[in-house]
Amino acid sequence: MATKTQVEEVFEKIQGVCPADFFNLINDTKSGMAAVLRLLSESGGMATAGKISAELNVSTARVAVLLKKMAAKDLITKEKGALDGRITVVKLTELGEETVSRLKEEIFRQIGSVIDGIGEERLCEFLAVLGEIKTIIHQSDHSGIELK
Repeated sequence: MATKTQVEEVFEKIQGVCPADFFNLINDTKSGMAAVLRLLSESGGMATAGKISAELNVSTARVAVLLKKMAAKDLITKEKGALDGRITVVKLTELGEETVSRLKEEIFRQIGSVIDGIGEERLCEFLAVLGEIKTIIHQSDHSGIELK
């Protein structure tokens, strides 16, 4: 069993080396506006609000708020469905497509820099270890602390 000192030392090292900016950019493509942009891009530039909600596992109310903000930024357009007015069809605008392209370019640039800096083999080893850590953490009991 790990000692308190070992845990404290590892905790400090993690805080000192965690590349939050890098991981935040990747995580943004899984939630929020970046996720909607990614989904629309992968769906040929258009999808229904219901599909966005289902694919991102986000409430329809949250999706409605995101879409309103994105429309205000001219990233998307919203239209009522031709056959069913209850359906909202969401489409990427030209600015939305450009934004998706810039996001992809930035992610590729950052990952490319990491590969160039430490090598693909070491990066893959690191990611394999992270996968093992994730598995261990998810197998642990999480009952106890819940922050809201």
